[in-house]
Amino acid sequence: MNSLRSITRKIDAMLLMIIAGLILSLAISYNYYQSRKTTIIENEELAANLLAYGLPGEAAQLLEENIRRQPLSDRSIKLRQSLVDIYMNEMNDYSKALSELVFLKTLNSPQVASSSEEKIRYCLNRLGRVYDAERSRMLADGINPLAGNVASNTVVRLGNHHAISVDQLRQQLNSMQIPEKSLTREVIDQTISAMTQELLLARAAEREEFKKDPEFIARVRKFENSLAISTYLNRQIFKDRKLDEKQQQELLAEEINRLAQAEAMQINRDVIDSAFPALASSTPNPSVPQPGN
Repeated sequence: MNSLRSITRKIDAMLLMIIAGLILSLAISYNYYQSRKTTIIENEELAANLLAYGLPGEAAQLLEENIRRQPLSDRSIKLRQSLVDIYMNEMNDYSKALSELVFLKTLNSPQVASSSEEKIRYCLNRLGRVYDAERSRMLADGINPLAGNVASNTVVRLGNHHAISVDQLRQQLNSMQIPEKSLTREVIDQTISAMTQELLLARAAEREEFKKDPEFIARVRKFENSLAISTYLNRQIFKDRKLDEKQQQELLAEEINRLAQAEAMQINRDVIDSAFPALASSTPNPSVPQPGN
């Protein structure tokens, strides 16, 4: 009986030793895989996958690790530029983006530094540091932000810089056709308020870099075309301001015909019918007269 108990105890002890050994080996294996550093290539591939699955924070951590390994290499410079885009566009972390951009600006590469400048102003603006953003823009334009230019005729100043002069205020009042004898302090204040509102909003829009947006550029060009056409008609065709609407339409039609003939304009109906088969198969409409006919 005692012999049986002794054998059982030995078996239990052996089992405990086996279990303890398994646990120890698992712990060693886990520690190895936790401590093993992934390669730079592996990190970049994993970061790309994390971004694809909407995990920009985790992707940024991997890129940051790669940068720490080789902070000044050409590869790290490119990673920093990618990191800036992640911070700005994916995480809205403009403080971290600004930190990376300032580092990039200090590099000797003019191309990298110039591309960083606009993003620096954008980050400053997003962080509410409007005055800093304006100073950065002035530096980029070769203007010393510390050198004030407030003149004796300055009505409104922004910081230590001239914004609206007395002459500009007078021009605005004249455009409103308000005689000087009818001016009151209330009218002056309202006019200045309207001018400052326009000025502040225009500067805010400029900081947002809207002027480089393709859609904005297309709309500006369309407006420019409309303004150019209106100016041409008023100066070249409708010189007589007493023309009624019918006379204007007649003069416009004559001018269109003249221009069409001068530029030998033709309308190819065959191409139109080929592009729109439904038109060719439908009941023919009266032909549209071409200019000059």
